[in-house]
Amino acid sequence: MRRLTFIVIGLAALYGGYWFIGATALSKGIDAQISAMKADGWTVQTTDLTTEGFPSRFDTSASDITLGTPDRGVIWRVPFAQANALSYRPNEVILVLPEHQELDIDGKTYEVQSDGLKASASIAANTTLDLTNFTAQTGPLSVDGLTGELVSVSNGIVALRPSGPAPLTYDVYANLDGLTLPAGLRRLLDPTSALPETFAQSTIDGTVTLAAALDRHALTAADGPQIDAFKINGMTLTWGKLSLRATGEVTIDSAGIPTGKLTLSAQNWSQMLDIAVKAGIIDQAFVRTVMNMAMLMAGGSTDLTVPVSFQNAMMSLGPIPVGPAPRFR
Repeated sequence: MRRLTFIVIGLAALYGGYWFIGATALSKGIDAQISAMKADGWTVQTTDLTTEGFPSRFDTSASDITLGTPDRGVIWRVPFAQANALSYRPNEVILVLPEHQELDIDGKTYEVQSDGLKASASIAANTTLDLTNFTAQTGPLSVDGLTGELVSVSNGIVALRPSGPAPLTYDVYANLDGLTLPAGLRRLLDPTSALPETFAQSTIDGTVTLAAALDRHALTAADGPQIDAFKINGMTLTWGKLSLRATGEVTIDSAGIPTGKLTLSAQNWSQMLDIAVKAGIIDQAFVRTVMNMAMLMAGGSTDLTVPVSFQNAMMSLGPIPVGPAPRFR
């Protein structure tokens, strides 16, 4: 019995030593990351940065956090944030965020209100800490600006993970229930209020290829992750009687110009075309041509399937150019 007691005490001492070594290494790693970001011009301010949870957890928390990009174009402020991990799985982290956050974007302040916003992430056990899995989910969430509520959802989930052996390619999935657009945009797109305030469905499933890996170095990149290509396996937007589905694949060059093709399937396409014109997606000069072509392709039906092509910096609906292609950089 005495021998067993000594063994238990010894194992407990070893495990306690492991926790203190791990907590110290974690603190040093966080300090090094903050120093690297500051050296690259980021604004990083925080108080009460601590790691607790002995002996089974690494619970790292910080208060009064301010994080700003080097050009000061984006500044994020939160009263606190906490990252929790089991001590025997330190590379699997749960991030807990407060109900209220502030974002300054190009000098304009936005308030984010959320209920149950949290995220989980897994990182590889290497020196660059490559992201291997990420999921964020929330209950009711809204973004408010000076003019009132800009966008809101009743609940949502976003997930990302590396896509098999393909380098720098990630599977992406997002679903937002009860998506509400800004009031001003709704009035522009739907001036007669014929459509409901919220989208019935907003879902996208696809892959994205980035110019660089999502690792610890991505946190100090001034321009954020750059997209080199994306593939849409399935996308559905349902707004009242309007429904838009999309599939396709697009590559993006160093200037942000896309090349590729998407296939769009629209229900009640004529009303959707009117919305695309009001949103500036289709140039006014091409409206009549696009309308005539769509009527011919639809054959009198309210449903329409049409390819949207991006080539030579132009966007075409079927064989008809409809204006300059959007820039992604």
